[in-house]
Amino acid sequence: MRPDVTQRLVMILDWYKGMIAEERGRFVYTYDPLDDVAASDGSAIRDIGSIWDVEVLSRFLGRPDMARVVDVPLRQYVNDLVDRDGTLILDPGRLGEPSGIAHSAFMILSLLSSSLPEREAKASGLGEGILRQQRRDGSYKIHFGEEPDEGLEFHPGEAMLALMETYAAIGDVRYLESVERGFAFYRKVAPAPGLLVFHANWQSQYAALLHRHTSSGNVRRAVRDYAFALHDRILDARFYDEVAKSPRQQATVEVACALEGVNDAYSIAALERDARHMRAYERCIRVALEYLFLAQRLEGCTRRERGGFGHSLADRTQRIDVTGHVASGFIKAARNGLVEASSGDETRAVQ
Repeated sequence: MRPDVTQRLVMILDWYKGMIAEERGRFVYTYDPLDDVAASDGSAIRDIGSIWDVEVLSRFLGRPDMARVVDVPLRQYVNDLVDRDGTLILDPGRLGEPSGIAHSAFMILSLLSSSLPEREAKASGLGEGILRQQRRDGSYKIHFGEEPDEGLEFHPGEAMLALMETYAAIGDVRYLESVERGFAFYRKVAPAPGLLVFHANWQSQYAALLHRHTSSGNVRRAVRDYAFALHDRILDARFYDEVAKSPRQQATVEVACALEGVNDAYSIAALERDARHMRAYERCIRVALEYLFLAQRLEGCTRRERGGFGHSLADRTQRIDVTGHVASGFIKAARNGLVEASSGDETRAVQ
């Protein structure tokens, strides 16, 4: 019998309410339940990413009450957009940090998941900014200013995911073509030691959409082979065996990111009718789910802590991006038919 994640997702959505700083209307980043202290790290990327996480979860559960809550900080960020040579970027002066493709990517994802009437126009302007960051070799310059590239294991994948979502929303083939060129470059880039799972996650998220939308059979096959190679490498490194054998030694964020990425690899395998990879990745998904079900704080915890996830089974400190990865992984497992989940009005029965 497949487990039902509905109650777990409802608890996560309610947990987000306790992570909003009332005086600013924006999210805090960490919560320490031992001292009952919440704090922000000032990162706009994480704040905007959390808006997107809540929007996706709200829509999946049919809970517009929380979607409306995050419209307020999203509008604040929309007001921080400035024109840059006919495109849109977040103003680095207002951000207090260099503006880059990751900021724009999460703004696009948040806008397209929102109910704002200007969402597609603003997303298109931000997408244009990312397109102009692409170099001749297919790679993307990370910052809009002169700062050196950073976050190469994450930010290009985030940007390409946003471009694929923009393509799906407005149908401009330039976004698809940009991602195809980016894929040709980044498929050859090896992640830094210790970052394979995180790298595979973002690469798999855009790859699943590229596999679905490309009209090129050669690109589709290359995307399939690339996604399978990434996740087979994680399997060969016995990551999931270690999660099952030694759960207290694991970092929740790594297991959550693994769950997200392997679900996208599973979706590719399902479209390809690749039974061998479907079986292998389903086992991985079930191992990750078992750990995350155990890691979710349900009892013997503070009210604010309930429904969230600690750094590990031994460390109760919570981070908002970790919970976002978990929620996304649960939703993807439901969409792949590997867990049960109610949505819409049905969730009211478990609130």
